[in-house]
Amino acid sequence: MSAGRILFIFPKWPPLALWGHFQYKFPPLGLLALAALTPEEFTVSFIDENVTPIDFAAEVDLVAISVMTPLAPRAYEIGDAFRAAGRTVVMGGIHVSCCPEEAAAHADAVVVGEAEEVWPRLLREWREGRLAQRYTVGDLVNLDQAFPPPRRDLLAPRSYLIRSTIQMTRGCPHDCEYCSVTAFSGRRFRHRPLDRFVEEFRSLPDRFVFIVDDNILSNRSMAEDLFDRLRGTGKWWGSQVTISVGDDEALLRKMALSGCKSLFIGFESLDQENLRLVGKKFVQASKNMERIKRIQDQGIGILGSFIVGLDHDREDAFENLYEFITRARLEAFLLSVPTPFPGTRMTRRLEEEGRVLSRDWAKYDMSTVVFQPRHFRPEELQARYNELNHALYGWSSILRRTVNFKKNMIIFVPQNIGFRNAWRSLAAEQERHRRREAGNGR
Repeated sequence: MSAGRILFIFPKWPPLALWGHFQYKFPPLGLLALAALTPEEFTVSFIDENVTPIDFAAEVDLVAISVMTPLAPRAYEIGDAFRAAGRTVVMGGIHVSCCPEEAAAHADAVVVGEAEEVWPRLLREWREGRLAQRYTVGDLVNLDQAFPPPRRDLLAPRSYLIRSTIQMTRGCPHDCEYCSVTAFSGRRFRHRPLDRFVEEFRSLPDRFVFIVDDNILSNRSMAEDLFDRLRGTGKWWGSQVTISVGDDEALLRKMALSGCKSLFIGFESLDQENLRLVGKKFVQASKNMERIKRIQDQGIGILGSFIVGLDHDREDAFENLYEFITRARLEAFLLSVPTPFPGTRMTRRLEEEGRVLSRDWAKYDMSTVVFQPRHFRPEELQARYNELNHALYGWSSILRRTVNFKKNMIIFVPQNIGFRNAWRSLAAEQERHRRREAGNGR
């Protein structure tokens, strides 16, 4: 007999958020890791609402919801509905950890911090009828422990562009102003035992694996050992690094030989003053082009991330960025606007300056302007941001950046098409929203 029926839920993105319009999603690894840590006497199920609708009449006993900031309003709706039906609701994740009092109004218990070590205790106390209202993690999780692999078998088949995701490290030594990673996972670098990671890596069914670490190169010696062990697995992989990897050709060769085909790199800005402002002064923008070439020369493609609308951006920033991405032939890119997420230094600064315009969390999707820019009207920045995305994800730009046999078209062409289709779908949704608002007389 089951000790209890547990439903893990990842809420859907808001309809006006870009990420809600991707045909293929990215699997929420954190909830799958908690599902793996759930004792066998419990019955476990999982719903990614971006893939599968929620059955609010489902026969479950406890609902565990992971909450990112733009998903918070929907998470609270889900929590309220299940509580009204007499179910126990637990919430956690990065937004809950930063705003526990807010989340507590919609849950029976909240988890503050990384949940792995408190999850078994929470379940035990729930079964004993003494569930606490808050579980606060005293210290960062020790990754040396023998955690079981995430329950990837719970994922809906053929619903994710990259199904095989895996984590090796947590924490980031940098404290970038806009990033909430250090608030949640700390600045101390931690990594799993290499043997366990490689064993799990080899077991993944897909040829391409994405390592979700914030910076796989935070520990150089560990990373080199890892790359040696990945060589010969027959798999391709991608991860996140800083652009400084482009200074080390020997390391790049080792990465390429180990199967590295894709790197997510946060350039953030082409303006050195912007980089200083956000805490990335270690990045020298003037060296970007030569570093990109060294990376691409090893057959490794780049998904570059940029923030537009930072305090030192002016009118020419958009044209300069278009020319840079085109000239560098970046295989893919992600543009965002400055977003004052709870717990970040950016939020504290913008609040002190009176520049936060909205606390509607559904708009905190990194593509909606919710602050007062220094040199633009909010609606002006929003329009220029949208125009730049549409221009760079036009067919001519996609072909110019990806049709190169030294690059990995099988990885990056689907990404570009996915971004293009998502932007077109979002534009249609925005137009429908505008018409509804006009019809309501707003």
